[in-house]
Amino acid sequence: MDLRHDAQSNSSLEISKITLDTYLDDIDKVRRTLGLDKTAVFGHSIHSYIALEYARKYPKNTSHVIMTGNTPYRVAAEVADAFWESDASDERKMILKQNWEKINENELSQMSSKDRSVRTYMAMAPKLFYDPRYDLSWIYEVVESHRDLANHLFQVIFKDYDIAKRPVRVGTPVFLAIGRYDYLWPYFIWDDRKDVLPNLSYNLFKKSGHFPMVEEQELFDKKLIEWIKSH
Repeated sequence: MDLRHDAQSNSSLEISKITLDTYLDDIDKVRRTLGLDKTAVFGHSIHSYIALEYARKYPKNTSHVIMTGNTPYRVAAEVADAFWESDASDERKMILKQNWEKINENELSQMSSKDRSVRTYMAMAPKLFYDPRYDLSWIYEVVESHRDLANHLFQVIFKDYDIAKRPVRVGTPVFLAIGRYDYLWPYFIWDDRKDVLPNLSYNLFKKSGHFPMVEEQELFDKKLIEWIKSH
């Protein structure tokens, strides 16, 4: 399911009026339209917050929550930067520097907002993948973002989000998969938040960055299927 900020839409709803409940109700409309009773909800990165909040609002409709590549609250850029500086290898830092040097500022200025976002995101592969030379060019085929709405999601809806500060605890079983080499959403941020979700299955993938389901797909699938069968 593509959410509102990742799909073309003719909706006349003003961005300022789009709330977390708008997203959660969108998901439930899809569930009803498909004729599903209970369903597992899977969200990646900031979308994992949406999956978790769906289970919080609609517990009777949610069998499982699967979250990948996230932290329990929005991490300050300074924290992520400090992790990168202290932990990343010299080779990884060199590759990032080379990637940025390949980007022509004049060329970027003439691109569409989508192409500009994708190009800069691709350059950040050393911060996103265990393999610092990972080819992220495939993302061109899957990204269709409404930039203003995406900014609204990040900067307004989830600006001060913290799983521990939500009013109702989520009792639904939660599968969490995070990567050791994710330098934007550092794995250790979970160290003092694991007990916030009573039915949490914490899975740290040691040869992954932001996308463990991509970099360690076989292991990820095995762990996820075993978990679903046991819950």
